Amino acid sequence: MRNLVVSSLRVLGAAAAVAALIPGAAQAGAVSVTNGWIRALPGNAPAGGYFELANGTAKAVVLTGASSSACGMLMLHKTEETSGMASMDDVAQIPVAAGAHLSFAPGGYHLMCMDPTAAIRPGGRVAVTLSFADGSKVTADFAVRNATGR
Repeated sequence: MRNLVVSSLRVLGAAAAVAALIPGAAQAGAVSVTNGWIRALPGNAPAGGYFELANGTAKAVVLTGASSSACGMLMLHKTEETSGMASMDDVAQIPVAAGAHLSFAPGGYHLMCMDPTAAIRPGGRVAVTLSFADGSKVTADFAVRNATGR
């Protein structure tokens, strides 16, 4: 597991400074969330959430959950491919090393919004709160995009 997490991370030197310059970015201390968006699907199909998470602190942080009033339930998920077959599973926690950056993107770590509300409509924006093992939280504004990600 450690090798998987390490291989998924990139060092990002000035995470807090970068987040301060990007509209819609949010941070708690030096943990920042940027480029947040949710893929709206037709009907009541679950919606995926994607973003960049940067840990600009000198210690590891552990993402343990997410919430949004726009979702009946918002879960941490990961898509993995094994022998040509993709599977999607709940993830209880995601460690992010000190000074590291983790991309939540299609085909990897992402948020899964079950029972999306009418707020999940392309062109809209919804608030998403990320929770960490130390009790801290970061709330960020996520853009809502259509099924093609636009």
